[in-house]
Amino acid sequence: MTPATRKRKRLGTHEVSSSQKDKKVKIMPIACAKNLDTIEDKSNNAESQTMASTGDLSAYEKQIQHNIAEKMQVLHQLGITEAKQQFQHFISEKKKTTTLGLKPEKRVRSPPLPPRKSLRLAGQDPDGHEHPEGFDMKTKFYASENVTQMSRPPAGPMQMTEVGKNVKSEQDEEEFVSSLEDFCKSKKRFKRTTANLQNFVSFFESMRLTQEHVIKVVPNRIFSLDIHPSETRTLICAGDKWGYLALWDVDSASGNDGVHLYQPYSRPVSDVIFDPFDSGKLYSASYDGVVRCADLSTGVFNEVFVTDEDDDILCKAVDFISAQTLAVALGDGTMAVVDTRIPGCTAEHTYYVHKKGLRTVSVHPVDRQYIVTSAAESYAKIWDLRNMKKPTSSIAELPHGKSVSSAYFSPLTGHKVLTTSTDDTIRVFDSTHPEQSTTLHSIRHNNHTGRWLTRFQAIWHPTREDLFVVGSMVHPRRV
Repeated sequence: MTPATRKRKRLGTHEVSSSQKDKKVKIMPIACAKNLDTIEDKSNNAESQTMASTGDLSAYEKQIQHNIAEKMQVLHQLGITEAKQQFQHFISEKKKTTTLGLKPEKRVRSPPLPPRKSLRLAGQDPDGHEHPEGFDMKTKFYASENVTQMSRPPAGPMQMTEVGKNVKSEQDEEEFVSSLEDFCKSKKRFKRTTANLQNFVSFFESMRLTQEHVIKVVPNRIFSLDIHPSETRTLICAGDKWGYLALWDVDSASGNDGVHLYQPYSRPVSDVIFDPFDSGKLYSASYDGVVRCADLSTGVFNEVFVTDEDDDILCKAVDFISAQTLAVALGDGTMAVVDTRIPGCTAEHTYYVHKKGLRTVSVHPVDRQYIVTSAAESYAKIWDLRNMKKPTSSIAELPHGKSVSSAYFSPLTGHKVLTTSTDDTIRVFDSTHPEQSTTLHSIRHNNHTGRWLTRFQAIWHPTREDLFVVGSMVHPRRV
């Protein structure tokens, strides 16, 4: 083995035969600018090496330089290098985004706090006082007196102008409240859609969401949402985690880009619903244990149902049995039937329907004596108001693997029940005969939202019984 051969073997090179030199080099398409930069660097190196002495290059290395030069020539002919420069110029420009609706408040940074130390390990109670002699941590517990709780707002009617937040001017707020009278004149509900399902879904798939149509309506996480059935104006109501209620007049520029904010509660607004019998009224339920009715014609929040504040019973959901009667789901496993004509803000009847707290309540749209409830249990239940003696008197139980987040009758005939469960499943039940409800479909869906997102609840499209909507954990976020 000659010294030159040993050198080529050490460098990983080998001789190229004349047949290999004559083979055509395939030009592969370049997918990204990063690879193009690599080729250009190699081409520049090859050109510099070509200009230098080529006495130390083997035939294989010369072939590599020749291939790189040919590739760069093809790229220049196709105009890819120019396109690369234009693309780099395009991505270098940063678009300035603006936030519509409520403007974020500037927060003043507080000085850093001292390192936290365990009072328990230091032999102190939560207030920092030394424990008495013979104190046993396993059997004695002390509650700190400095713990603050969110108290209910004052009882009684509330003027919308009085509980308004982020108000630009009193005149602007008064004009908006006066304009809400237009929504009271709308007596029409959502009409049944007869469009072909495939065309209907294709239309939704063609929709796109842009930054100009994203708006902040409440300060904190949204807990509930409803849309007014008006055909002339779009009014959206949203409730958040800390008692704020927002009305967004989509086509208006009043307030904060059409957003008007109120705070009739101090804890999460768990449900909002426009009255299906009177579109001028908006009902809402809160963890405060209170159900209020916002009369859009007068601009007043009136109390409809109130629980004892010391009992700390949450109001979770509301639905209409009739024009004057409500079904209210409570956090202690009971359902309250409230007649709005009876003074006193109390329930006409209270039924113990689940062992754990309720989450939703839904009334049959045709046969309104039937009600379906969901709770933190592994089944939903269908009830007949004509026979509500005890928790075991339900006419049907809809089994699930884990707790049920929601259960709703289909909006037109009530022949189907849509449920969402934490067992990562969405189910559709046949409720044509409620006593004999059976499973029609079971769909796998990731319902684990974690502690920072509101629990998923699949809901029916208001004009169809073959289409429902639910959130998704897939990135980017979608429905």
